[in-house]
Amino acid sequence: MIEFKELDRVDSIKEVIKDVFGVDLDISGGWGYNASTVVVINSISMPKEQFINLFATIRANIEMNLTLEKEDRYGGINISIENIIQKKVDNISYDVVSCNIKAIKEDIYSKFIKEYKDGYGKKEFDLSNHFKRRKDNTIIREVEFWFNDLEEL
Repeated sequence: MIEFKELDRVDSIKEVIKDVFGVDLDISGGWGYNASTVVVINSISMPKEQFINLFATIRANIEMNLTLEKEDRYGGINISIENIIQKKVDNISYDVVSCNIKAIKEDIYSKFIKEYKDGYGKKEFDLSNHFKRRKDNTIIREVEFWFNDLEEL
């Protein structure tokens, strides 16, 4: 099993996301690994599931790509929300979002993209074999994201 390091606490998660991704999210708190590092959503200007997917994609890209050495990086990162449950810790309600994160080692992913672009539409290109090999090279992580009570927004 591949382990990815939790991101360190930062002074302003909002500023880090804005600086790195150019995305302005009205959030504070931590990276959402548990109740003590919960992501506090102050307000959102999009549907909740879209916000969750965006935040999960940002955190996954930092964990699986930006903070790793080039040869260890992952690409083709794709998030799917599996479920959202409410948990109480010390009488405080949190929404815990379970996601699956699919990704492929970045160097392998780049080769698959090139192969697809070069081969698509050509008679000799075996599309089903291409996607089978991509699937065989894909890892799937099951990850939780902790948010303040989303019902209050």
